[in-house]
Amino acid sequence: MHESSGSADAAKSPASKKMVYETSAGGVVLRHIRGEWQVAIIEPNIINADTTNRRTKARPQGTVFALPKGGVDEGETPEQSADREVFEETGVRGLRLFRLTTIRYLYVRSWGGREHVSKAVSFYLFLYASGRLGQIRPDMRDEVRKAFWFPLDKAHRKLTYPGEREVLKMAQKIVREHPERLTPPVPLPSAAGPNAPRPVAQQRGTWPPRNNPSQQRGSAQRGVEARKGSGRIAPITASPGGNSARDSWQKEP
Repeated sequence: MHESSGSADAAKSPASKKMVYETSAGGVVLRHIRGEWQVAIIEPNIINADTTNRRTKARPQGTVFALPKGGVDEGETPEQSADREVFEETGVRGLRLFRLTTIRYLYVRSWGGREHVSKAVSFYLFLYASGRLGQIRPDMRDEVRKAFWFPLDKAHRKLTYPGEREVLKMAQKIVREHPERLTPPVPLPSAAGPNAPRPVAQQRGTWPPRNNPSQQRGSAQRGVEARKGSGRIAPITASPGGNSARDSWQKEP
């Protein structure tokens, strides 16, 4: 299920008997094609999105553009939820690399008793693996109007919610300054089988992207971690089932 995103600042929940706490997960799905990076963006149906952001008092107006995400179901890890939500809301499957960050915000539900909700959303970075964007199940059409690829370097201006714009800026920074972190993991035959999907760019022999000076640094530079945080994103901590070594690239403020 898609939900809207608020500010990337860690939210301090006011005391309230009706305060509800929610955990969600989503994905930044990237592909490299014709010399540029693109990201998967969705247009959700506003009637199914969260309503007023309690920090900004703002409601989304007109068309909303967002990253795919949704609630963590019972029995799921955030990683599993991100995998599922990406597929359900975009129609594509991706190779999940690592967690980018967790954003936190407050909103007021537009249904039920209009409870105040404190939400935490973990976003993961994906590389496109298979599927056609926008080919989603009929029952998901009530939640998602359409999905499309958009140039990564311009996409943060396209997104509606401030928190998601900050998440996308983090992805842009990784692509620009740390492309070695985008090397897709090699699936073990015993775990994924010999016919496991690979990113399209890798299948075409264009992985890593050509003509990128950062790719010439050699193996000595592999594993270099970005250490400068934005100061506006909640500090990263290891997720259940996650890889804390790869998740800890952002320095805590």
